[in-house]
Amino acid sequence: MGEKVRVLHVEDDPDLADLTRQFLHRETEDGAISFDIESVTDASEGTERLSDPEKEFDCVVSDYDMPGTNGIEFLKSVRDDYPALPFILFTGKGSEKVASDAISAGVTDYLQKGGSETYEILANRIRNSVERRRAERERQRQMNAIETAQEGISILDDKGCFVYVNEAYADLYGYEPDDMIDEHWELVYREQDAKHVRESVIPKAEEKGRWHGETTGLRADGSTFVEDHTLAVTDEGGLVCTVRDITDEKRRQRRYEAIFNNTYTFVGLMETDGTVIEANRTALSFGGLDREDVVGKSVWDTYWFRSSEEARETTREAVEHAREGELYREEVLVRGSDRDAVIDFTVRPVTDEDGEVTLLVPEGRDITERKEHVRRLETLIDNLPGIVYRCRDDPGWTMEEIRGEVEELTGYPPSEMEAREGFYGEEVVHPDDREDVREAVREAVDDGESFEITYRIVTREGETRHVLERGQAIYSDGGVEAIEGFITEIKEG
Repeated sequence: MGEKVRVLHVEDDPDLADLTRQFLHRETEDGAISFDIESVTDASEGTERLSDPEKEFDCVVSDYDMPGTNGIEFLKSVRDDYPALPFILFTGKGSEKVASDAISAGVTDYLQKGGSETYEILANRIRNSVERRRAERERQRQMNAIETAQEGISILDDKGCFVYVNEAYADLYGYEPDDMIDEHWELVYREQDAKHVRESVIPKAEEKGRWHGETTGLRADGSTFVEDHTLAVTDEGGLVCTVRDITDEKRRQRRYEAIFNNTYTFVGLMETDGTVIEANRTALSFGGLDREDVVGKSVWDTYWFRSSEEARETTREAVEHAREGELYREEVLVRGSDRDAVIDFTVRPVTDEDGEVTLLVPEGRDITERKEHVRRLETLIDNLPGIVYRCRDDPGWTMEEIRGEVEELTGYPPSEMEAREGFYGEEVVHPDDREDVREAVREAVDDGESFEITYRIVTREGETRHVLERGQAIYSDGGVEAIEGFITEIKEG
């Protein structure tokens, strides 16, 4: 055992107690074990030592014939408080009645005192009883661990029938543990799944001694679930089965793969130093690349960002910011297999429960067409003789965005228009025309039609000008989202 065995020896004869100690020490001179023996002269003192919280004994060796409480009575009192503690009755008074009483009281072993060879037997019996108890305690700890484990665990005999099922295992399949004992493992599989387990899984486990994979379990109510399944072969030819329900994990994995790979956005995963871990199909296809072409490389060294030194430098800066926990966003020109593209490039940090950055998620949305559209629109707006706007549907026409010849027409810069709620309708539109303008716009919006109206505005310098406005409401599920339109000056004469 390689450790001390603490023995409480109850013996009313001090000379015999000393002799026993000497012989037992002699029996352990080989160093395999060592006995730490504490001797007391009566049962009451023995009870006191056992109850001492600073002492923990592995075995009790007690005489039978002692003044006061005899060995059988002492054994009974010990069993009340320590039902599993090894107790050896070592007595000079041997009889069938004493032996019978000792067995009835729960003695671990019974030995009659004799010559020197008796002490060798005593040493072996102490050793064996302590080893059995320690083995039993270890087995009980293991069984307790199995019983309280979150994973389902079962044991099958060599015929494939359940001989043990923990609560978690039974719960997974919708049974009580006792209801599964002696049932065949095919109870928890559909016919087609049982065939797979029988013809493929079990033979592999028997060949290798162990198998791990996924199977489909069958619950008592007929529903199924995906199980993470491990089989281990026992020395007796049975199986130890460990099962965990991974249905939700598989569902999340499928959703992740659907989002990650079935998207028009370039998405990847990186280590915090910028090393690429994954890239989705959209990004790989754009570059005409295979996964092996990018995984393991620094993102700035990948094909996409070789378009320019500026692109490489932007990705380095993005990684540095994200590694510090900041979201980075910038427009970057990237290289593709048949064209270059401008992407809206972001790098987002992923943190653990302690707030430490553990991963980086790079994303890129192709905005080449949008950039071109915006460029054309800006060119068009710049060439229009007037104002293009988007405003709220309120009496003051609060401007959300206003572009074009704003300052030339009104005297106010666009920023001032957008910063002040209701400013255009309540300050710029001429006071005498405001009510007519509101009614005309309200009627068109309510009817779902466009409108065209003329009215006067008052510039920042106090000058009155005549304008023509065309517009219409933009609708969404919640009603009117905004009003968009065009305003231009009408020259008199």
